[in-house]
Amino acid sequence: MPSRSICICFIAFAAIACASAAAAADKAGTVKIVQGSVSVQRQQTILPVAVGDPLYAEDRIVTAGDGSIGMTLRDDTLLSLGPKSSFVLEQYQFDPSDNSGKIIASITKGTLRFVTGLVGKLTPESQQLRTPTATIGIRGTDFIVDVPDE
Repeated sequence: MPSRSICICFIAFAAIACASAAAAADKAGTVKIVQGSVSVQRQQTILPVAVGDPLYAEDRIVTAGDGSIGMTLRDDTLLSLGPKSSFVLEQYQFDPSDNSGKIIASITKGTLRFVTGLVGKLTPESQQLRTPTATIGIRGTDFIVDVPDE
């Protein structure tokens, strides 16, 4: 019977390792800096944000009047949001084997600084930023967008 217990433990460990690897592969980026009140809406759950937290495609990041956040995506794209901002990372794909990918994001209010990483440097047409009044095709490497609160 001891060999059966070892086998069950090994299978459980392997399942956890596979789940962790899958979750890491889906991770779009990491929170690097947080000041004030910042939350993430992931599916139907709203969570406070802390340094080191993962970011995923479809996450909505919201900063309060005293909030700001700095994030780094897996391709080294840098994103910063100022106070009273609402931002969604709609799609994020990155293949480190050839540095290909796609980034589609939207900001409905507030300020965003966007510094392109590998995806933007190699295939700038693979990036888009949507605002309430326009869609920006990102061709530069560093820009700021300010969307006033209606």
